[in-house]
Amino acid sequence: MWNVYDYPFTGIGIAILVMVGLWIFRAVRPNKKKWWQLAIPILIVIAAAAVSYFVQTDKEKILGTINKGIKAFKEQKIELIKGIISDDYGDSKHSSKTYIVAYCQGLFETAAVEKVTFLSQQMQIENDKAVFTLEAMVKFAEQSRVAQMGKSFLIVKARIHFKKTIDKKWQINNTEILELDRKAINWGQVPN
Repeated sequence: MWNVYDYPFTGIGIAILVMVGLWIFRAVRPNKKKWWQLAIPILIVIAAAAVSYFVQTDKEKILGTINKGIKAFKEQKIELIKGIISDDYGDSKHSSKTYIVAYCQGLFETAAVEKVTFLSQQMQIENDKAVFTLEAMVKFAEQSRVAQMGKSFLIVKARIHFKKTIDKKWQINNTEILELDRKAINWGQVPN
């Protein structure tokens, strides 16, 4: 079943059923007709849309974290990167948050990002942990060193591990590089 926080369709379906029920009720018992009865399905639809809009699901929070990371690379703002990386971060090449942040700072100097286009994405959420696997095309800005060396875009496949913090935010606590330009690779093979 759909998550009512993600999609208002469940509420809309309930509103349709209520409308049909009211229509039958009003046809069978015309003496019980009231004008406000017709407002009930409308109120259900409004409530469903409001819940969908105002309540942010874990999936939406994780995608928000990913989008903050993309924004950080586009705008070259290391503070945004620091905000989405967990204090207990560690991967096979970077043993701490400090090292991955320094690596990202170095990337700012050589690979200025202009645009990121998702080719595929898959998310698995289990309690306070999540895994987001993505394949994306990264287009580099013309002024970046990578673009000036003749590489205007790169297809990246990566797996990002998240954990939920006490304040219900999702932070990155591990990353794995799986492919670059559709060739298998890992952190040990990625140049510094």
